[in-house]
Amino acid sequence: MGIELTEALLSVIKATAGFFIVMAVWLAIQAFARRRNGCAPDRDMLDYMLHGCGNCLHGGNCEKSKERSRIAAGPGAGTL
Repeated sequence: MGIELTEALLSVIKATAGFFIVMAVWLAIQAFARRRNGCAPDRDMLDYMLHGCGNCLHGGNCEKSKERSRIAAGPGAGTL
């Protein structure tokens, strides 16, 4: 019984360590992308795409963005 408990505890420790390693890698990737894109630390990394498609920096002047807004505001918007 002692060996099974030790193996189970070791398994839980490995799973927990794996989880924290994956989270650390993900946070490192986000920090790198944040620095690379010049995003402020307290802002959502995807916030720059709020008013556009994210392919350019034109924001409200982008024709794609205007078209998406027109389609989204059209009849039946928000219904399945």
